[in-house]
Amino acid sequence: MQPTVLINRNRHTALTVATRGKDLLIIKLGKGKLTVTALSLDEIKRQGYQTSDYSPRVAAQSYLQHGAGVSEKAKKYLEKIAEGEFSDHLLFT
Repeated sequence: MQPTVLINRNRHTALTVATRGKDLLIIKLGKGKLTVTALSLDEIKRQGYQTSDYSPRVAAQSYLQHGAGVSEKAKKYLEKIAEGEFSDHLLFT
């Protein structure tokens, strides 16, 4: 699975970073600390998210600079994406 930038009708962005079972793990850009959240495809569609052509690498670099902070789990995903060092499943050792 390749990281993908999502945007919804309210211009909120999110970055898909991995899968867990049938859910996608995403990082939503918001006012608080950035964290990894599991959402089903149905929930992503319900929230109005659609894929964007924006570069996941550039988005990850931007998310790492988030003023409210980034959780450790989110930081690991974002660093791998920003460095272009991700596998199909974004596995970490």
